Amino acid sequence: MNLRLNRLTVSIIILSLICLVSGPVSAKSEIVPGGPWISDNQTVNLNAFSSYDELVKSLKQTEKASKGLVELEVIGLTNQGREIYLAKIGDPDKTPVMIQTQQHGNEPIGTESALKVIKALSTGNAAAMKILNELYVLIVVRVNPDGAELWQRENDDPTAPDRRTSRYIYTSGGVGWDINRYHFSDWTDCPLYAWYMTDPVTYPYPENPVPESVAVMTAFLNYQPIWMVDFHGQATYVTDEGENVTSSMLWPTNEDAAAVVDLSKQLCVVMMDQMSQYGFATVNLYPGGPEPGIARNAYGIEGAGSVLVEIKGGIGQKSNGMLVKHAVEQMMAILEATADGSLYMADPDRVEELDIGRTPYYKQIPANGNEDEPTE
Repeated sequence: MNLRLNRLTVSIIILSLICLVSGPVSAKSEIVPGGPWISDNQTVNLNAFSSYDELVKSLKQTEKASKGLVELEVIGLTNQGREIYLAKIGDPDKTPVMIQTQQHGNEPIGTESALKVIKALSTGNAAAMKILNELYVLIVVRVNPDGAELWQRENDDPTAPDRRTSRYIYTSGGVGWDINRYHFSDWTDCPLYAWYMTDPVTYPYPENPVPESVAVMTAFLNYQPIWMVDFHGQATYVTDEGENVTSSMLWPTNEDAAAVVDLSKQLCVVMMDQMSQYGFATVNLYPGGPEPGIARNAYGIEGAGSVLVEIKGGIGQKSNGMLVKHAVEQMMAILEATADGSLYMADPDRVEELDIGRTPYYKQIPANGNEDEPTE
């Protein structure tokens, strides 16, 4: 009870703050429609999102009811000792595909969507079997359970250095590590290791210090999925035409992942087309860099199609149902398209249709509007 109250308290503080903006703020704050927004007197809570105990209970109930279609595997432990679960759905002899959610603890929509997808597939009905007759579906449900319980972006590690010291030490000092910077199959490829070799006192990292990243990469290497899609949450944005962005996406941009860029773009096109039929959905391009430890790049470098999906955030609980549905539709669309082969017929060049214009949207312009916004 105290933990949930702590999460509630933290969420009120966080969600009461206006999201940070990357660059000068303009008159875009007047764009309409906006929101739905957290009202001044609104009680904000996290009851719509599963606690860790609720998550585990839901997964185990689904596994039990699935008559063997769903198997849970613990792929790692967090610093607080919580188990990280991989839901394995279907026949291991089929083509493996992989989804991960909630690397950042305060980005929960993907996890709630994944739970719905797992339940839908666990029924073994005709729609589910169209997918499972072809695919072995692997879903890491909530990569960052410690961060989710603490309602913070990072994992929990009080020994973490300050993130401002380097792009590759992307942490909050004394809080934890940003999990989505440390997906390395070979730790010696990470600059932290090179720095350790020259200055082990300042950089005491002979091994990857982020257990969650290690868990996901190890599971990926064990099962070798043909693609990995990574679901996150972002701030609230509008397009240049004033439409609310409900999700943004991007493929690998590291040059070592060039071989899978077309497959990654095809995944984007399938999700883009699926959402185009809904009035509530606006999908655009996410601006991301080439850092190799970011999952979007890391799993592309390892030879899998790889996509980042960022679901709209900053809206309290008012639009949770719509946004969960949005992510469910995207997950199911790529599963169905991969199973029936239509994924490979998609024209990867059509990602050019994705709107690249996006502006942070605020009910009020924040005083500290020139600070950097956390990215993927």
